[in-house]
Amino acid sequence: MATRRIESFLLRIVVSDESRSEPPQWRGRIQHVASGAEQQINELAQAVTFISNHLSGHGGTREFTFEPTRTAE
Repeated sequence: MATRRIESFLLRIVVSDESRSEPPQWRGRIQHVASGAEQQINELAQAVTFISNHLSGHGGTREFTFEPTRTAE
């Protein structure tokens, strides 16, 4: 029987009100809830890397990739 593990991550994003650029400027922080490990980010790919690295450090071998989706216009 396969076992499963649940991991929780908290992602906080702050979008600058002063930014008039497109796309808006933002910054964030991702945290692994159980360990408290966290990292500042300014690209979503950094969040995916953080998650992938954390899961790989716990016996996982799966690679994760980030592919942005298109939004409906």
